[in-house]
Amino acid sequence: MSNKTSRIDLINEFEIAPQSTLFDQKTLAAVLDCSTHLLERNRWAGQGVPYIKIGRTVRYRKEDILTFLQQQRVHYVNREAG
Repeated sequence: MSNKTSRIDLINEFEIAPQSTLFDQKTLAAVLDCSTHLLERNRWAGQGVPYIKIGRTVRYRKEDILTFLQQQRVHYVNREAG
């Protein structure tokens, strides 16, 4: 049996967790459907989801992840109307 956690399991874990839960970059990558490399690059560039660093460990708070996702929302504007 594999020790590897599936993307679906990581997303389900994220969904049911309280707002204050801290997640690793593997879980965040599953939620955002991106690579952990992109998250590392964003941290280095000072972009993306705010994170907490404890020693050498990086964690992301669920509340910060949800806020980041809300900020990425795009509103459609119909330019032909008017």
